[in-house]
Amino acid sequence: MDQQIRLKTRSFHRYEEVIDLLRHCLNGYGYHELDNSSDIALYEKLYFQKNREFCVIFGPDKILPSLSNFLNYFMIRKVMASETLLQATGTVTKKLIKWLEEGGYIDKEYAMRGFRIATEAARELPAAERLARLLYEFAQKHAPRYWTSELDDYFNIDKIRPGVLLLSGTGSSGIVEVRVPKDITDHCREGWQVNLLLGKTRNGWCILETGNVYPS
Repeated sequence: MDQQIRLKTRSFHRYEEVIDLLRHCLNGYGYHELDNSSDIALYEKLYFQKNREFCVIFGPDKILPSLSNFLNYFMIRKVMASETLLQATGTVTKKLIKWLEEGGYIDKEYAMRGFRIATEAARELPAAERLARLLYEFAQKHAPRYWTSELDDYFNIDKIRPGVLLLSGTGSSGIVEVRVPKDITDHCREGWQVNLLLGKTRNGWCILETGNVYPS
């Protein structure tokens, strides 16, 4: 209610959207972060016998353990989120952490740890989505007509040179060099992961199709 009074209608609806996504994440994955046997037993009893959701069984003190999963997994892999929504997600979670601390649900040290995670997400999630869009647009316009072999993998960005990416696949593809416009390499970060389908041509490996980008 406090946020509804303070914010413009459009901003408040964005806040509601982020909190609703967080609720879905907690209900779907929050139980993975339970580390107390009594909490696990309570969840299993009420969820399987009474069909109670995670957010009904537990209170605000169980939010922060799932924050990293929400920001770094759920928002990227489960939500088709725009740069604007991803930016808002970091902002909203920082305000939520402040509310949790002020309400006595978490201590100051725990709040600072969560605040660092949310701050990094506010910076990196929109940047990763921007890179994913640039890679997609490049592949749509410049995919080769012919290639002799393919690599479909989640590639780690090992090294970045202007116009060149050195990637290592999570499979057995080893190190591959991919040439892209400098505008793309300027948006890349070493340690990030990109989902790509590459084709081998006489000019080297080229991007055929693209997927998500995952910050480290």
